Amino acid sequence: MNHRRTIAASAFLIVALAAFAWQQAGWTTPPAMTHDAAGRDNCMMCHKAGAMEPVPDAPADHEGRPNEICLMCHAPDAAVQTTAPPATPHPLEGRDNCMMCHTAGAMEPVPDAPADHEGRDNQYCTLCHKPA
Repeated sequence: MNHRRTIAASAFLIVALAAFAWQQAGWTTPPAMTHDAAGRDNCMMCHKAGAMEPVPDAPADHEGRPNEICLMCHAPDAAVQTTAPPATPHPLEGRDNCMMCHTAGAMEPVPDAPADHEGRDNQYCTLCHKPA
């Protein structure tokens, strides 16, 4: 039983430290959707500037982002709602093709992009993964 408590305490500490680092870096959790997404696959129909009041407009820095990625951050059960993504431990200058190194088996010991990132383009990596 003591071993389980140690594991649980360690897991809690890791999550707490990640949340603290997220907050100290000035990052905030994106607002979670407050409505059901079923049958609402065109987010910009309601969330583009001036489309529907009092529905919040998508911010200017979301320009050009497709509807498919809205749920990556704004679904209530999205990972970004519950955990801080790991920081990028290297500079980004001259490294605009993340998948060149982070594709499965591309470069050891560089970590591979996880399976749940399949289909995400390089342009979206830095939305969540900020330089350390």
